[in-house]
Amino acid sequence: MNQCVEIRESVAGADEPVLDLVKGFSKVMAERITIEDVAKRAGVSKVTVSYVLNGRGESARISETTRERVLEAARDLQYRPNALARMLLRQRTDSIAVAFQFADYFSSASTFISEVMRGVCGACVDLGLDVLLHTRPATPGEAEADLLTDGRVDGLLVLRDEGDPTLNEILDRGFPTVLFFSRSNRPDVPYVDADNYSGGKLGTRHLIELGHTRIGMVRGPAHSVSSNDRYNGYRDALEAAGMDVRIDHVATMESPMSHPGDLLAMMSAEERPTALFVWSDDVAFSVLRWLGEIGLSVPKDVSVIGYDSSDACERVHPALTSVRQPIHDMAQEATEMLARIVRKQPVKRHQVLYPPTLDTRASTAPGPGLA
Repeated sequence: MNQCVEIRESVAGADEPVLDLVKGFSKVMAERITIEDVAKRAGVSKVTVSYVLNGRGESARISETTRERVLEAARDLQYRPNALARMLLRQRTDSIAVAFQFADYFSSASTFISEVMRGVCGACVDLGLDVLLHTRPATPGEAEADLLTDGRVDGLLVLRDEGDPTLNEILDRGFPTVLFFSRSNRPDVPYVDADNYSGGKLGTRHLIELGHTRIGMVRGPAHSVSSNDRYNGYRDALEAAGMDVRIDHVATMESPMSHPGDLLAMMSAEERPTALFVWSDDVAFSVLRWLGEIGLSVPKDVSVIGYDSSDACERVHPALTSVRQPIHDMAQEATEMLARIVRKQPVKRHQVLYPPTLDTRASTAPGPGLA
């Protein structure tokens, strides 16, 4: 009731609609049925009521007669548990947060993000968890870490670039965190990721085996762990085949909406690549469009391979050859891992690395003169 008095005093002098709202809130607070009311009605202790309403009556050896009496009292009084009080008592919110590098990832038409969230949400439904999407970043990293660890969620699923200050701050605090589709250079941090280095080699070898000798790459953000690993695999596959990595055959597109200047300059050169390994399907879809804009046909003039092998690869023209990582399964496993960590249950593996595979479709073909 003191809370209601404080609220009324804080709006002294406010107009009538505000005062009416405060009075209504005060009445609700005053009339709210508590666990103590249920205990009095049932003639038992508050502890007994708590055990029964939380489904722990059997373990506490509460008789069936007493249990029914408590449940009847709760129904008669129309008792509704106070969610905040229960969270404080259990020290758990049964909620997790998903934090990507940028908040606008959630609103983008990304096939990767859609598949990630399908895996996360499916696992949360099975596990009885709610999901909070972190869309309010703050600077510096310490301030954003404060938002993510302020008690509203039990743990975090995080996809951040290498050296991200917020991620480092969260890890320093020991807050339950699982990285997914990324990793940390700290050896003890839980993660679920794909072997992106092997994926980079796999995609590049496919183009080499098709007879291409001028193979370019479209890479992602400079600090992206996945893009850098895929580039390293691309580089090592070329070198293993006796080919040089040409700087003029490497362009950068951080997202599907990035300006294609690097790409267009590379593909307009006299000795342009005849094949491209693109670091993500979403970016590869844009690459297909831009190549068409400058009159290059895929795969007749240029073979293109992406990374992720999402279902959308079948819906573009030509269908996109792509290195597959099982996005849904990875997101699901990361969510299940985080739930077990939060609930202090045993976790078989804290670090999971999925092997990539290759899905060959219509966007890749033999190199010039080899068809």
